[in-house]
Amino acid sequence: MEVSIKQTNNTKIAKDLRSGQVIKGVGGLYDVLLQDGSIVNCTGRGKLRVLGDIYIGDYVEISVYKAGKGAIERIFPRKNKLTRPYVTNIDAIVICIAPIPRPDFLLVDKLLINCIIQDIKPIICVNKTDIMDEEFRKNVDNSYNDIADIAYVSSLTGEGIDEFSGMIKDHFVSLAGQSAVGKSSIVNAIVGRQMLEVGELSRKVERGRHTTRTVEIFDIGHGIRLADTCGFSVLELVDFDPAELSGYFTDFDNFRADCKFRGCCHYNEPDCGVKNAVDKGLLSAERYERYMTLYKDLLDKWRKRYD
Repeated sequence: MEVSIKQTNNTKIAKDLRSGQVIKGVGGLYDVLLQDGSIVNCTGRGKLRVLGDIYIGDYVEISVYKAGKGAIERIFPRKNKLTRPYVTNIDAIVICIAPIPRPDFLLVDKLLINCIIQDIKPIICVNKTDIMDEEFRKNVDNSYNDIADIAYVSSLTGEGIDEFSGMIKDHFVSLAGQSAVGKSSIVNAIVGRQMLEVGELSRKVERGRHTTRTVEIFDIGHGIRLADTCGFSVLELVDFDPAELSGYFTDFDNFRADCKFRGCCHYNEPDCGVKNAVDKGLLSAERYERYMTLYKDLLDKWRKRYD
């Protein structure tokens, strides 16, 4: 759209304002994808440049200059914002795990909590089914079947890739999880070619080397837009009242009514419906133990919040 702005010399200069999405950012420069498919390399205007509060995924309004250059004038309201990975306005987070490296299920639970807080659809993608045993699958199903959609795939053999692609069709997604679980390999299997660099798994420590260094959005077909983000193995929850934690464990919902005390935290209270469900095998004992770990951590931080 065209608008006019006044300058100090009272002359009017046409300012071409366009809308688009930030798809890449490096060193204070941002690639903005416009609706016509063109890409404009932009800096931030004014406070946006100084504060650097521009995220990959932001829908923005830009001034377009010559030679494919421009400036971001404003950021439209975000429907969600993650600070690790640094991305906004996503539809789903794909939490990737695999039998090797050994899964960090506490990280999975933290990611699920963040999905609920941010109103983002969680999808768990289990890679390397070619080396997965039934006990591993049973553990994942028992812990997460009632919480998230689960896809089982092998980026090596192609098993389950088509079904997984259907789950994220027409979605803007971010892949998260430990390094070396095969996030890049999964994307390459969907695309059918070597699109992203694949990390090498260190046999000595069974720990991945980080291969993704910048955040960038790729269109990988089938209406799937992917925020390629750094692999990470640590995620801290934002500080909040630990009494609120159980509300983010939605698999507890069916058993809260059996708790003796209203507002039960399922920690050390007697006659707790959630703990009874764990004892009866109706809830995953491993997931409840991780809940207890998170609860104790939040409780400690909450007690020290004014120190």
